This record gives sequence, structure tokens and C-alpha cells, in this order.
Amino acid sequence: MDWIKQRHALLATAMMIVVTPGHAADQPPSAGAVEPAADLILLNGDIKTPTGWVQAMAVRDGVIVALGSNADVAKLQTSTTQKLDLGGKAVLPGLHDSHVHALGAGLEQYACGFAPGSAPEAIAAAVKACVKEVGKGEWISGGNWVAAVFKPGQQTREFLDAIAPDNPVILSDESHHSSWVNSKALELAGITDDTPNPPNGVIERDANGRATGLLRETASGLVGRVMPPPNDEAKNKALTLSSAQMLSYGITSFVDAGVTADTIGTYAGLSASGAMKQRVTGCIRWVAPSLPGHEATMALIRDRAFYTRGRFSADCVKVVLDGVPTESHTAAMLAPYVGHSHGSAGGKGMLMVEQNELNSSMAAFDRDGLLIKFHAAGDAAVRAAIDSIAYARSVNGTGGQKHDVGHNSFVDPADIPRVHDLYMTWEFSPYIWYPTPIAAQDIRKAVGDERMERWIPIKDAVDTGALVVAGSDWSVVPSVNPWLAIETMVTRQIPGGSNETLGIGQAVDLETAFRIFTENGAAQLKERSKWGALEQGMLADFIVTERNPFKIPITEVHKTKVTRVYIEGDLVFDAANPPTLKAH
Repeated sequence: MDWIKQRHALLATAMMIVVTPGHAADQPPSAGAVEPAADLILLNGDIKTPTGWVQAMAVRDGVIVALGSNADVAKLQTSTTQKLDLGGKAVLPGLHDSHVHALGAGLEQYACGFAPGSAPEAIAAAVKACVKEVGKGEWISGGNWVAAVFKPGQQTREFLDAIAPDNPVILSDESHHSSWVNSKALELAGITDDTPNPPNGVIERDANGRATGLLRETASGLVGRVMPPPNDEAKNKALTLSSAQMLSYGITSFVDAGVTADTIGTYAGLSASGAMKQRVTGCIRWVAPSLPGHEATMALIRDRAFYTRGRFSADCVKVVLDGVPTESHTAAMLAPYVGHSHGSAGGKGMLMVEQNELNSSMAAFDRDGLLIKFHAAGDAAVRAAIDSIAYARSVNGTGGQKHDVGHNSFVDPADIPRVHDLYMTWEFSPYIWYPTPIAAQDIRKAVGDERMERWIPIKDAVDTGALVVAGSDWSVVPSVNPWLAIETMVTRQIPGGSNETLGIGQAVDLETAFRIFTENGAAQLKERSKWGALEQGMLADFIVTERNPFKIPITEVHKTKVTRVYIEGDLVFDAANPPTLKAH
């Protein structure tokens, strides 16, 4: 965007009469004032502004220059202005996904996949079909399995050996924190029954001490490092696909929560070429000083400016503090899990960074002006994240970034007000309502019924006045569709409605849910003055939907269809002429 040109456009329109609900111009423009022509005018619509709904909107040089009635906005039309008659369709600000893994989500669609929650027989059939498509010895990767579907002792390396004896196989679980591999994969990775658990990882073993083929957290990396990585062509194709899919749902900006040296160039390159349209912030995955790979990640963080291209930047650091509260029991909890658990003494999971090490490192990132995004699923990890930023504020003051604690599946009530007081952000993952067994079965079984009552405590966080955002964590969830989350943040039911609820006391209203996906996402990145809402002077990032989600039953919001998407006034998605949206 030519910011000088934009500023001139804004100055030229400063005296324009703009009508929005509850606001009238103080005085008419001075005699002889010139109202510049609009590039694009939208008429006869239902257009959402922060103060209400209007009929029409005008855009010039990628900036919103007028909002109001058809008659007011039509004054900016000339013979060169493009006019779009909305016919009553809704126009909304573009949506923001605060936590996604776009490249990985794209790659998975070209891998060996099966439906979420698939039974063991369906998984076996899918892997068998994949074996037929590759040569002997070639890797088979894919997923995503759910532990709840297996009988005790069924999910073993031998299960996969029977299907693929000559091909190494690695399948991710629904959380992407555990892997299931066969004997060939273990052999190539050099994992034996005597291989010790790596730091922050677990090699599952049976009663006789034999490796079962289940690998938790960093143990999955022992196999991942011997797999041939995808080439540049595959990565470009995958990210082009997934970013187009996000556009089709109205996502005009997102934060990728874990770019690495192997993937950051793909984001920068596709943004520079225009193949990836959205505004994208990449969070570079950090390795703690006490672990192998620390120096390499610090070098990438230092060199991040070299990858600022197009609408992509990487001024963010991803810090993984724990695992997940599934049957793996790797999320760090304040109280013990129900039954067996890995990690810290007392069966409370695993905290992956020692607190003093975390404090000093986060203070350094905060001082450098970097945004910090934590993975913290368990309440003990949430507390560790907040404690580290409390330390950073004590050292650096409160002028830094609005660092976010991500996921927050479980939060101790005592920690809820601290995020507001420390000028931080809550980032929740409400897409867990997608109908898979992960929450209702795996997680409930791991933590018990009582703790599930405060599952994903969005309302508690909102009530403190803290900034709250949301992210899909795709491809941890089967769909990146944000309308699933917007609906279920209100209903706390399965999309479409259900008798079953999870944490109904944490429901919020639709206006709050929508703001979490728009204005709040921009505010967390300190971009609210540029995008996140439809107002005069803002960049024209907006979407057109078939129906107004604010004027339909709440249980139908997840069905919202996006027909057009614009970024800076440019049409980047048209449902009538869509880009490729399926892997082939």
C-alpha cells in the first residue's frame, strides 16, 4: 500500500459529509470543497459499523472514505466508479484468526488422511489405500486420530505393521502433540526399547518396557527429523491452498503460531508474490536455552526482518509451555489428572520451561518489542506464562506488546484478573466444539467432570475487561471455519444446537463473539487504527455474506456463506469464480 498516497486521500476527504448511526456531521463542507470520486461503491446493503448498520459504503485507494445512506454515498460516484448493488446482503469487517498453522494444514490435505474421529477399521483402510499409492520404503504420514476410539491396548506399532510392514508410517493425533508410528519408523529413527525419553517428550512403553509406537510431545520429533522434508513446490502449493480456504470463510488476516527456519521463507515468498493475500504475522517457534536448537532459533529471531515481505512479518515469538490435556496427560495442571500421568511429580503433566529461565527470556523479548504467543493448555502452564510477563513488566514497564496466553483450556480463577492487570491478551480456542470426541471424551476423562464446567473460560476473561481474541489452531481442528466458533461461543453447544453443552456458564453474546474475531484481533497487534472495523479512514478489508449472521437464528450462524472478500478494496475472493479450494 502506498501510505503517502493513502494519507493524501484521507486529507482530501476530511471535510466530507459522512452519515453513520447516531453521528451527524458538525457542519457542511466549506464552499468549493471537492469530494474525490470513489473507486468502489457498495449500495443497498446491510453494512456493520462499530455504531450500527448503514446502507452504503465508498472506497478510494484501498481506504473507506464514506459510510451512510445510498443517497449520501452515491454522491462520490463517477463514470469510472465500480458500483456493487448488494441486494440486501451483509457487509462485515474481515475476520482475524489469532492462532493457525496454515502451511501444516495445507500439507496435511495432500497427506494420508481420514475423517475426524474415525474408527480403527477406517484408519486401517485409509492407511492401506495410501500404501498402494507409494513405493516400498516410502514414508506415509497423515492423521488425525482420536484416542477415544481405540480399545485398551489396541493402538500399537503392530496394528500399523500389519498394514504397512515395508513403509515407515507416522500419524498425528487430533492435538498434534502425539504421534503413532510403526516399527519401520522406529527403526529408521533409531528408537529402541532402551532409548531414553527426550527432554519434554515421552516414548510410550508397555508393561514389559517395549516401545508401543506412541510418541508424546518432543518424542515425535525423533521420527520427524529422519523424514524427508517437503520440497519448496509442495510447501508453496500447500500454503496457497490453505490461505485460499481461509479467504473463502472471510479470514483476511491471521497469526501463524509457529513458523520455523524451514517454513518462514514460504510465507515471505508467497506474500511477496501476492499468492497469499492476507495480512499475516508469523510467530517464530522458540527453543529454551537449556535445549538443543536454541541458538538456531535465536538466530532466526534476530534475522526476522529479512523475511518482511508483502503483508507478512515475523515480529512474534511462539513459546510452548506444556502439552495437551488429552489421554497423553501432558498439559501442565495445578491438580493431578484422573489416573496415570506423565511429567512432573504428582501426575500433573509437564511444564516444559523452568520458570527462572522463562522469566529472563520473556523479559528480553519484551524489551526488544517482540510479541510473545504462549501455548498454555493447562492451568499450571497458564500461570507460568502470566508469571513470566509479570516479571517482564517489573523489569521493562508496561509499554510492551500485548503478549497472549494461548488456548487456556483450563485457568485457575485466581489468575483470571491478572491478564488485564498486566496489559496482556487472552487467546482462546473455541473451535473445540466441532463434533469430534476430543473434548467430550478424551479431555473429560483426563480431568474429570468438575473441571470441565470451566472449560475455555471466555466469559470470565471478557468480564474483567481484558482483551480477548480467538484462534482456530487449524489443523488441530478439522475446519478453519470461524463461523463455527462464533456460533458456539454463544451457545456452548455443538454447531447447529444440541442438548449437550460444555461450560455453559462461559457463554458470551454474539456481538462480543464477533468483536473477538475482528476488532480485538487487530487491537492485539496494535493495528486497530488501520483495520478490524468498517469506519471512515480505515483500510477497506471487508466481506460480503449471503445472510446477515446477526439476523438469523444463532444455531445457523455456522452455515454463514461468504460470497466476496476484499482486502484494501481489492476483490481477493469471489465465490462465483473461486480459486482451487481442494487438494488434488
